[in-house]
Amino acid sequence: MKKILIALSLILSLTMVSAQPKNAADALKAVTKAEAAAADAKKAAKPATWVALAKAYIEAYDQPSRNILTGTPQQEVKLFLKDQKILSTTEKQGAEATYSVDSYADKDLYYNSDGILEFFLVTKPAVEGDLLGKAIKALEQAKAVDPKGSKAKDITSMMEDIHGKLANEALSEYLGSNFAKAADLFKKTTECASNPLLGKTDETNTYYTALVSNMAGNKEQAIEFYKKCLDMGHYQDGFAFANLAEVYRSMGDKDACKATLEEGFVKFPENSNILIGLINHYIDNQEDTGKLFDLLHSAQAIDPKNASLFYVEGNVYKQLGDIENAAKLYTKSAEVDPNYVYAPLGQGILYYDRAIELQTKAGEELDDNKYLALVKEMDETLEKAIAPFEAAFAKTQDNEIKVAIAEYLKNIYFRLRDKNPEYESLSKKYEAFVKGEN
Repeated sequence: MKKILIALSLILSLTMVSAQPKNAADALKAVTKAEAAAADAKKAAKPATWVALAKAYIEAYDQPSRNILTGTPQQEVKLFLKDQKILSTTEKQGAEATYSVDSYADKDLYYNSDGILEFFLVTKPAVEGDLLGKAIKALEQAKAVDPKGSKAKDITSMMEDIHGKLANEALSEYLGSNFAKAADLFKKTTECASNPLLGKTDETNTYYTALVSNMAGNKEQAIEFYKKCLDMGHYQDGFAFANLAEVYRSMGDKDACKATLEEGFVKFPENSNILIGLINHYIDNQEDTGKLFDLLHSAQAIDPKNASLFYVEGNVYKQLGDIENAAKLYTKSAEVDPNYVYAPLGQGILYYDRAIELQTKAGEELDDNKYLALVKEMDETLEKAIAPFEAAFAKTQDNEIKVAIAEYLKNIYFRLRDKNPEYESLSKKYEAFVKGEN
């Protein structure tokens, strides 16, 4: 799955909780007092009463994590919490990493391998109940008794704060591998955004609701929210289509799976997940893969100068095991756009992967003559990969891609060093590039 850590970690790293109240007893006292005020008919007619109640709920929600800032080294956190006892320290596997977890009476703090606090989970709230949900209801009531909008800015600001807190908690539960709870919180985050008090569309958390709902086994909710993403035009570079289709496939709905993949393919022909999903669907269901080529050829007719469409067709042939036609399409892609680096790169990888297959077959062959024939074919196929890899290396400005290509070329030249006196020095040249020594 596509990781969600990068997209939301900035929210966590920039959020420091409120400094008040000092302890759970103070939080409960403040909530009780604010609730009593809201229950008074005269005070309940004032928007300030409901804003104060919302504030009390929010501060009670924040209380267990008071003075904690994510992104802080462990020793600094311990200094901030010097008056609180660590009950245990354990190692836990999260959704994306393994963490060292310090458990306190009311929270667990998760440190990454560098000893930096990445997230925390409250295990014992200062006041029981859905505090942020109650805060939202209090702000709705504040709006209802404030026809002049005297507290409009305060209400909007507090709703934005609640939205951020819900997103933070959702991400934390996800990172802690609590997928069902995380999915529910991501959903609440989107509902907070769409609440008339904010009136926003939260595309990112709509996608995460779908993604994590599926991880939690809630496929119906996953479908609902992936469909919302598509309605919004929030396609995530095609992954919304690919993921939705996979949910349908897992539920045995072949028609919906196919329709979703085909719709996604029209919009995102370069998305490998969609492409592979379509190929697998056609093969598994014994359908004509020609439909896929029809879709591609239609797209090529509309946009004949789009080199990526010919590159994708090459990928289809590769997936189907047709090396010859795959190579032709990669060549065609390069002809359409000589600067399209993925065309020669794809062709180089095509030959390299084929050579690895031949090497595997040779290793399993007991007949000496057949073995030697396979080895010969492997070397010839590797040699075919040199020119496209060299072309891709020369074209790309992306250093990460250059390093990957250099790794391929280093291995090829080393393997074929006895065939050409220059190959050994070329292997060393690309080895130095991989190591960053050039």
